[in-house]
Amino acid sequence: MSWVLWLAVTFSYYAFFSWLPTLLIARGFTITHSFGFSIAICVAQIPGYFSAGFCNEYSGRKTTIVTYLGAAVISAASMALVSSSTGILIAGILLSFFMNGTFAGVYAYTPEIFPTALRATGMGSASAIGRIGAIAAPLLIGVLYPKAGLAGVFGMTALILLFGALSILVFGPSTVNRSLEEIESTY
Repeated sequence: MSWVLWLAVTFSYYAFFSWLPTLLIARGFTITHSFGFSIAICVAQIPGYFSAGFCNEYSGRKTTIVTYLGAAVISAASMALVSSSTGILIAGILLSFFMNGTFAGVYAYTPEIFPTALRATGMGSASAIGRIGAIAAPLLIGVLYPKAGLAGVFGMTALILLFGALSILVFGPSTVNRSLEEIESTY
């Protein structure tokens, strides 16, 4: 479950952010306009991370991750469907906000779900699997975009995020109000 989660989140993050200026230019934006949008979209990561940190403490990590991933799915689907400059900017800001917020939950949740003796190995292996997504995403987007366009790229991103959300929703243990010893005893 943690590997699927990390793969989905990291793949989608790098698919979005590594290609964002290029996809905007291909959509008809000028280079200056594209980079201006990219900056505004990237700045949304900061409040996304802080808000998820707050939600992690009050709603729990699993709930925060699933909620933020669900909102990221909607944002990615919106990015695939909108055509106006304002729509693209709003969908991009929301996707950035929720993607980075998801990372705040993932970094807190992953070590909690592994037994103490395997915590570092579990976190490291999940992160390493996630890096496979980071490597594959820009390559796959480069192949997919000419064939499927912006809608195809963000539609695929939405599906991958949905798969990650369903993975944790179905298989992820809840850590709310549980000590690490209690969580470990479920294994």
